[in-house]
Amino acid sequence: MTWILAMLMGSLVGLSLGMFGSGGSVLAVPILIYILGYDTKSAVAMSLVIVGFTALVSTIHQWRHKALCHRAALFFSIVGIIGTFFGTWVALRVSGSFQLILFGLLMVIVAVLMIFKKEADVEEGKNECEMRHDLAGGLGAGVGFMTGLLGVGGGFLIVPALNTIGHLKLRLAIGTSLLIITINSMAGVIGYWGKVHFDWLVILIFVAVSSLSSFVGIQLAKRLHVEKLRKGFAAFILILGLGILTQNVFFA
Repeated sequence: MTWILAMLMGSLVGLSLGMFGSGGSVLAVPILIYILGYDTKSAVAMSLVIVGFTALVSTIHQWRHKALCHRAALFFSIVGIIGTFFGTWVALRVSGSFQLILFGLLMVIVAVLMIFKKEADVEEGKNECEMRHDLAGGLGAGVGFMTGLLGVGGGFLIVPALNTIGHLKLRLAIGTSLLIITINSMAGVIGYWGKVHFDWLVILIFVAVSSLSSFVGIQLAKRLHVEKLRKGFAAFILILGLGILTQNVFFA
């Protein structure tokens, strides 16, 4: 039964990453905790492996289709790695309930950002991969910190930041976000290594299914009205986030 659940839930994670360039870890952590029964810290660490490898597979696909800005991703990730290590250090010193309260708040923020996000205009004649370097400062560190603390890749912040503030086209922002998620997630795994339990069988099932479904998500994004789907997905995340908050604030 665990295998079947892992396969079904892994497909949702992959579809989200492939279609929106984000949202995978926002689904993976609650799935691992509330459906598959793992403790919070193991779920966060396992989510980083699952989302990191799934994002890597999607990154390769985006690179082959020239929808990825390598320099922007690496520049953004340098500070992000430092933030990720600090986030894992904090995560190992706070309670699981506190992490879940923060996670629930984060899900609400994610939902609001996804509902109201709009694609920014890109200047004509501008190098498509030219990005404002000040993005790599506080935002990169903040996303990295959340990756380590809560097991989220941060695509819901990275994509709109690269698009709206960095002025990358949306398709390039999504592809670039996936590489940043990969790098930050792997840094988080290193931070948790040897300190929490990793169930590698479930992780492998998740990674295999989510990686395959991410390709489906990428193709669907080309054929469907992604903005309408994004709003529906955001509404689901909002309800889930409010549920997690309610449980951990009033019933913990």
